[in-house]
Amino acid sequence: MTQQTTPLTILFADISKSSNIYEYLGDTAAQEIVGKILNLLSDLTVRYDGNVIKTVGDAIIATFGSTDTAVEAARSMQLAMTENISGHPDLPVNIHIGIHHGLVVMDNDDIFGDAVNVTARVVDYANPRQIVATRAAIENLPENSCQFTRYITRITAKNISGELELHEIIYEDQNTTMVIDCRQLSRAMRSSLCLKRGEQVIVIDVQKPLISIGREDFNDIAIPYSWISRTHAYIENRNGVFLLKDKSTNGTFIYPEEGAPLYVNKGEHPLAGKGEIIFGREKDNRMETALTDTMEYDVK
Repeated sequence: MTQQTTPLTILFADISKSSNIYEYLGDTAAQEIVGKILNLLSDLTVRYDGNVIKTVGDAIIATFGSTDTAVEAARSMQLAMTENISGHPDLPVNIHIGIHHGLVVMDNDDIFGDAVNVTARVVDYANPRQIVATRAAIENLPENSCQFTRYITRITAKNISGELELHEIIYEDQNTTMVIDCRQLSRAMRSSLCLKRGEQVIVIDVQKPLISIGREDFNDIAIPYSWISRTHAYIENRNGVFLLKDKSTNGTFIYPEEGAPLYVNKGEHPLAGKGEIIFGREKDNRMETALTDTMEYDVK
């Protein structure tokens, strides 16, 4: 079979701290559990139209034609691990997953190239029960994707040129139930979010609970730059909790005065305190200082 180069989404799923399984159960029983897990991960790969390339030690390497289905497969893999796979209550078994999208060299049903090396570095970075993806993978998600992501960090990796920007795929239910008393409800009714962009000021409160931000003039806040989506994001007052809901291709960066920066892409995140929001690019991106794609926020 001749070599061919094609863009694919690569998924590495690795059993976390598998040595603990061998120490706890012994080689024979541990190999049975590990085999069961790898078969489960392989079955889920095929269910989501993926191709299992091979198993390496306690990990599987798979490819997908669609990044969205790769992420769905990863979510299903993690959720499947919430069951007691080992059969021993004192022996939880977890996996960690890395996802990257790039050009892959295919040769005799195997894959090679920088994209494979990048994915290997990403899965090494991921913690147990975590799905970590590169920016290349996030950017390859379709515009209507419902995946919820969170910016983590940038890293440099051995034998990989440049930096890798890493994001976490949130796969567990993010909804929380809030139980509040009358005093809390009263405070929620009085709370407001003040947004300032240049000379423009918009207040989100009970009277105006929702605004839209985007490139087109029909939005409440119009930001006419090419990297801004037509309707880029919404900010909503949901019972006194202010949520930024990103619907864009390039995502939204939140820079709280206190706390680490956050990246939201096709998901939502609460706003609290004070900070800045930048749409479609990072704060340290070297662009003209006259750009007005930045907003200050203040939750009162």
